[in-house]
Amino acid sequence: MKKRFHVFILSLLAVLALVLGVFITGATAAEKSQYGGTLRFLDMNPHLNPLSFDNADWVWKHGADTGFYMEHLIMGDLQKGPRGTKEYGFHASAWIPPEIMRGELVEKWEVKKNPLRIVFNLRKGVYWQEKPGIMKAREFTADDVAYSMTRLKNARKAIPLYLEWIDRWEVLDEHTAVMHMKEWCADWAYRMGWGYYDAVQAPEQEKAPGGAAKWQNACGTGPYMFTDYKEGHSQTYTKNSKYWDSEVIDGKKYKLPFTDRIIMMIIKDESTQVTALRTGKIDLMFNLDSKHVADLKKTNPQLQWSKKIFTNGWMLALRMDTKPFDDIRVRRALNLAVNKQEIINSLYGGDGELVNFPFPKTFASVYTPLEKLPPTARELFTYNPEKAKKLLTEAGYPNGFTFKAQIMNLPQLHLDLAAMVVAYLAKVGVKVELETMDYPSWLSKMTKKVHSPGFFYSTDHGNPFATIRKCFLSGQTWNAFMMKDEHVDKTWKTTVENVNLTDEEAFEEMRKLAVYAIDQAPAVWLPGFYFYTAWWPWVKNYHGEIRVGAWRSAPILARTWIDQEMKKKMGFE
Repeated sequence: MKKRFHVFILSLLAVLALVLGVFITGATAAEKSQYGGTLRFLDMNPHLNPLSFDNADWVWKHGADTGFYMEHLIMGDLQKGPRGTKEYGFHASAWIPPEIMRGELVEKWEVKKNPLRIVFNLRKGVYWQEKPGIMKAREFTADDVAYSMTRLKNARKAIPLYLEWIDRWEVLDEHTAVMHMKEWCADWAYRMGWGYYDAVQAPEQEKAPGGAAKWQNACGTGPYMFTDYKEGHSQTYTKNSKYWDSEVIDGKKYKLPFTDRIIMMIIKDESTQVTALRTGKIDLMFNLDSKHVADLKKTNPQLQWSKKIFTNGWMLALRMDTKPFDDIRVRRALNLAVNKQEIINSLYGGDGELVNFPFPKTFASVYTPLEKLPPTARELFTYNPEKAKKLLTEAGYPNGFTFKAQIMNLPQLHLDLAAMVVAYLAKVGVKVELETMDYPSWLSKMTKKVHSPGFFYSTDHGNPFATIRKCFLSGQTWNAFMMKDEHVDKTWKTTVENVNLTDEEAFEEMRKLAVYAIDQAPAVWLPGFYFYTAWWPWVKNYHGEIRVGAWRSAPILARTWIDQEMKKKMGFE
């Protein structure tokens, strides 16, 4: 009994020492905060090169590549995330609830009526970075906002409906810009405040030799300056010593950013990505497949972890304007032919969600769980090959059929998932001819609407309004299903333009539209999976966040520092 008591006391002391050590580390974090060093990381899509450096090209990846040197009017308030009040996780790629927003380039904004407009009061003392041959340092003004937003709206590649509700921009004075609206837009903040395309771009960038798309001309107001780009290798961002923002840690204010450089590595091969993390060649990896976690926890127990549902939905889109997918019986049959729970068990290691699109479970206000879907929609997530064959026979395809499906050749999980779907469909007589292609070609096929009848498709969850619009409204760029449904078009437009609806009422309409879209089976709905973010312990003041706006991690990493002494003591340079 005495021996057991001694063991208990020793165990208790060990636990107390561990807890106390963690407490002390947290308490002294501000004292140990340090400037300098280089942060190397892999973003959510480390296999892709930048698609464009000009926001008028309307590419979804713009915020990931430009977010370190260009800023937006609005961003997510990180103090309401894991490092603060923990109200929001900052994992979603394109949703910041209204109560989580804060101004970035603006101090405040106010919605006014008669006429309908939003008045933006800009921050004073924000300066454009000096870039030799491109522009001199000068103060950021309302003229810059009006120029950039008007250019974006009038761009040749502008997405239909996206900014058409804006009438015009007006400059009241150097620090006051007014957006006049033709009609109300419930998700205005996403579309021109913190979204994919709306970083404020300097007019000097467009006027420079080679134009705004040339990376050497890139400049902004952000915490870093874009100083090097090596295709297929890396993007380098160097500290902007004159940056305006700061971070308060344990009551003490620190000027941002902390690190001298941030290098976004570009690594195509997944195994090479994992090796780079394992060997400390990168400090932080945003998107790690769960299959690597157990092994890394054994070989590198010092790594820190954060788990979250993947920010994209995965599916085999079926062109509803093309036979045989104009017949809902065929679309339903293909869903019933795929064993989705088995995909979770075998491919995702049992760690996935059957219903993950249009909204994931983390979007609580608009998500409908499987058990609450109407019976016809719920059935689409069951495995019933016998009924699938019956439906195909009723539709006139007793012996099945053959169709082509295009797919991007990265990442590997996408290809593995497609292989399983192809095998399931073959069992009911449906043959899929896969055509793999590089990402730009794959994207171009879809945006130009010349993609194949089947299209292995991945798109992010967006926000309650944007996902319904971009995927299911007629004529939208990301509507790979070629869905054209009067009910969806009318309901979405009425809801978004109704200025008298509360957020809760508008979100409920989007939830209903999501359920309706699921039930139409415009795709073979595929399960969602969880992924991991991993970082070394020398990465400080980082709490697992990955986005403060659409694909934009820059404000998070500007607040992160490298404990260079710890890194060196652990044997890494």
